[in-house]
Amino acid sequence: MTTPSDALHVERMGSGEPLVLVHGYLGGSSQWAAELQALSPHLDVIAPDLPGFGKSRHLASPDDMSGHAQAVLGCLDRLGVQRFHLLGHSMGGMIVQEMVRLAPQRVNRLVLYATGPLGLLPGRFETMARSRERLAQDGVEATARRISATWLLHREASPMAQTLGDLAAQASAQAAQAGLWAMERWDGRAHLPNITQPTLIIWGDQDRSYQWPQIETLWREIAGASLAVLPHCSHALHLEYPRFFHSLLLDFLLGPGNQPKSASPVG
Repeated sequence: MTTPSDALHVERMGSGEPLVLVHGYLGGSSQWAAELQALSPHLDVIAPDLPGFGKSRHLASPDDMSGHAQAVLGCLDRLGVQRFHLLGHSMGGMIVQEMVRLAPQRVNRLVLYATGPLGLLPGRFETMARSRERLAQDGVEATARRISATWLLHREASPMAQTLGDLAAQASAQAAQAGLWAMERWDGRAHLPNITQPTLIIWGDQDRSYQWPQIETLWREIAGASLAVLPHCSHALHLEYPRFFHSLLLDFLLGPGNQPKSASPVG
């Protein structure tokens, strides 16, 4: 079957209950390569590229979170996926909060990873306005590589910095600008008490984008939410401690004892 030209690109692997992975600003489905491999023996793992990013860079990007949420829900409709577990990273965490608001009956379990309820990102390494200024001055590639390096504990010295920068640089100029506006305009705090799905919050204690008050608000306002704080890792901790990350996910989504035998809490 031919994929429509306006459809999101999707990477998919495995069988079982669907797990949808939603990447963040300047991300893409390729950042989930290790998750597709590690989780697919247990779950039907679905990783779309948001409009304007990764392999969907040819698509116009919405300038609000609701537009992104509707794009992912529409993608799942096309795939025939009605109910699913849902994980959102960074800006993707804002998008999945919107997905829960728009279609709560479709979401089984929710993972909010390195994200928060307020798109202004108080305490971020730089303001959204400054990121827009530097994007206009330096262009997409330089800005994407500079920002993506802040997601790693050792920045440019990290072995993953080049790969992450290459992915970030795939974003279209329109999407890079629209994403900053979408985040700055979004505030999901009022909806947090309405989230009734079992929820896991994952955060690295050296995250330069999302500070503890954002994480604490999620934890306190979502009834019964569980919190995992990982030490000595930053915003892209799934790249820094992948086996620990996978073990957390499988325990939460499937129950203790379902992680691969080789999994252990090390990188």
